Amino acid sequence: MEKKIYSLRTNVGYFYNRPIGYTKAFHQEYDEIFIQPDLNLKDLVVDFTLSRTREGLLMRAQLSAKVDMQCARCLIDYYAPIACEFEELYAFLERYQEETDEETVPEDGYIDFGKLFRDYLLIELPMNSTCSPDCKGICMECGQNLNESECEHTDSRVKYD
Repeated sequence: MEKKIYSLRTNVGYFYNRPIGYTKAFHQEYDEIFIQPDLNLKDLVVDFTLSRTREGLLMRAQLSAKVDMQCARCLIDYYAPIACEFEELYAFLERYQEETDEETVPEDGYIDFGKLFRDYLLIELPMNSTCSPDCKGICMECGQNLNESECEHTDSRVKYD
């Protein structure tokens, strides 16, 4: 599958000249997108607002997507839905006086949200993802996918409750 890479950079330079409290909403949808270095998503929907504050820009975001996963029980590949909500403050450089972990608004006025979106979506990835709640898994003896057909090794199966 060819990786579709789109820029997630947004021009925020015009917020410098706006009054405190100015807010703008953004909506973006991507059928398929690859976020560097390792996250391939389908049906990414991004809704976020940027609000001008005294310190900088406050971002409130909601993301939802489908990510290619492997079922922990039957080992088939499928797309798992993931979603997250978060807030992030981007401080203006002239107000950025102390050393903290806060992001800053770059001098050129363009913020690349790719790394930020990737980090929040990766946090939401399930540890033991299953293709469906009633997935039967695979036979420990012969490797048969029990969702597709039964096998004769009924005594050695792992039971999922």
